[in-house]
Amino acid sequence: MHDRPAPTASLRPVDGPGGLPLLRVDNPLARATVSLQGAQVLSFQPHGQPDWLFLSPRARFEAGQAIRGGVPLCWPWFGPDPDGLGRPAHGFARLRRWSLRGARDGSDGATELELVLRDDEATRALWPHAFELRLDIRVGATLRLSLSVHNSGDSAFTLTQALHSYFAVDRLDAARVLGLEGCGFIDQVPGAPPAGSATQEALRFSGRLDRLYQGVPDRLQLLGAAGGQPLTLHSAGSRTAVVWNPGAELAADMADLGPGAHQHFVCVETANAGDERIALPPGGRHRLTVEIAAQAAGAFP
Repeated sequence: MHDRPAPTASLRPVDGPGGLPLLRVDNPLARATVSLQGAQVLSFQPHGQPDWLFLSPRARFEAGQAIRGGVPLCWPWFGPDPDGLGRPAHGFARLRRWSLRGARDGSDGATELELVLRDDEATRALWPHAFELRLDIRVGATLRLSLSVHNSGDSAFTLTQALHSYFAVDRLDAARVLGLEGCGFIDQVPGAPPAGSATQEALRFSGRLDRLYQGVPDRLQLLGAAGGQPLTLHSAGSRTAVVWNPGAELAADMADLGPGAHQHFVCVETANAGDERIALPPGGRHRLTVEIAAQAAGAFP
């Protein structure tokens, strides 16, 4: 079932719900669970703290189906199929089985994993390009995700992408995002005016929200995360942030969320989307990184 035996003391492969292969990490600093389908971090819990990530109790664990929660990878497009061909929303990377290429325990107690996805006949039927994707995951006092893409073919391609983080919150109405002040946005809620004006106020959640902010700084902060600990997101290779919550009505209609589930999470996503597109020539490379850390209140920016 699994690619190889656990190569480190802190790593244990297990069969998850629906028989999907999971990797469990338990080191002196934190615990984490990663699905090999989609290279998706499903949980991250520093010792003595609640899980920083939200995983829906109704999440589907089925081969080829998206798992609702954690940090799904949107690639090689973010959002609906850009060509309207009926291909999966948010691309195919989150639906594919990845390989564990390496793992190690560091002297500082952290665990590093390297997962890889390469093009094959099935991916080329959806997107006719050769590539290698690598996700480096560091589980320590912080959670660091670094998604690298290499154009291994002989033709250029353009992509959009996101690390679609679902953060657990204690109370949705108490959650705020700092760092987006002064940034304009594209409002993606149907029927809303498409362009939003920049404000100097922290972003709050009241009703359905789906905004694509561009030209954002490399540090954002989420207040009101589970357990009351502010979380800071430090990104690289990105000038786009997507902030999403489905609101009560849409969540109730979603089979893998359900009534009231919107109260327990917010998505603050590190992305290249909207007008920020990544063009890679043959042999080109790009890296998208986010590090999530607990930070004392009042220490931001």
